Amino acid sequence: MINIKSIAYDVELITETGARHLLNDALISLEWEDNESGLAARASLTLANAMVGTQRLASLAKINCVIQISARWNGGARQLMFDGTVWDWSYTDQNELSLVAYDRLVRLQQSKDNRYYRAGMTTQAIIGDICVAWSIPLSYTWNQSITHEKKTFNGETVSGMITKLLQEVYDRHGERYVALYRGGQLHIMNPGNNSTVYCLDENSTISVKDSQNINQLVTRVQILGRQPNSGRAPVEATVDGDLRFGVLQEIVRRDSNTLQEARREADSLLRSRGRPCETIQVTALDLPMLRKGDRIECQAGSLRGFFFVESVTHQATQKQMNLTLRRER
Repeated sequence: MINIKSIAYDVELITETGARHLLNDALISLEWEDNESGLAARASLTLANAMVGTQRLASLAKINCVIQISARWNGGARQLMFDGTVWDWSYTDQNELSLVAYDRLVRLQQSKDNRYYRAGMTTQAIIGDICVAWSIPLSYTWNQSITHEKKTFNGETVSGMITKLLQEVYDRHGERYVALYRGGQLHIMNPGNNSTVYCLDENSTISVKDSQNINQLVTRVQILGRQPNSGRAPVEATVDGDLRFGVLQEIVRRDSNTLQEARREADSLLRSRGRPCETIQVTALDLPMLRKGDRIECQAGSLRGFFFVESVTHQATQKQMNLTLRRER
């Protein structure tokens, strides 16, 4: 069990000369986050523009300098939580410095490329080739990988290429994945890879918000064939999902696709929109090691059972975290 009061954070700046400076005494606020949609983790710091040796911090902490965030608890050794570079720099007349840093995957989000892959290559092979081209070590342990048709990427972001490939696998098999940077590698893996499953109970949870709606619910998909010159397109297949909520119908037009491909698209629609949409947001005492994709137990408010972390923001100075969760099905 972690004693929350024992958690301590260390923030280090590594300058362009390689000098290391501990920023704890200058720290006003600190948070870092894993977003559901982006690959790169993000850290935001506000610092007093203190003297560091003979220089002010604002003259040392420059764009592209390294920020490392470590945490320790229960008297243990420091563990690295975040390792990134300064991307945004801002100074105010209140003698404060604001920095925003991202981990190494931000370069994949900010860079565009042109790439071509022949038909028959697997998801893992294509992503592996992209990562080699961009000098990003890859750990691919997700238990899903398909054989793709010919792939041509023209002027797309590198992260967008990777996300599209992974989404294609998800659309085919319906099994979720997690993509994040840890230990100097891009990890693509199954959710729930954490060896320790932490429990958030009434004592460690500050607030819970659980909301559901069926505004985007789909319970039936009709597959329409090619449109004739006159008249309406024929219904070639009907794919039903959970009809307890009645018929809420969506249309898939086959066009140049085969019927099998259209059925896959219908199945994907039912997977993504075939259940009531649920949004779960929790504010709790911080666990600095928690990252997106981790499996946790929650016994607080209306939440009972196991969940996956979709996104997490660690508010280090308040020793709190904001989580977006998804129920384990």
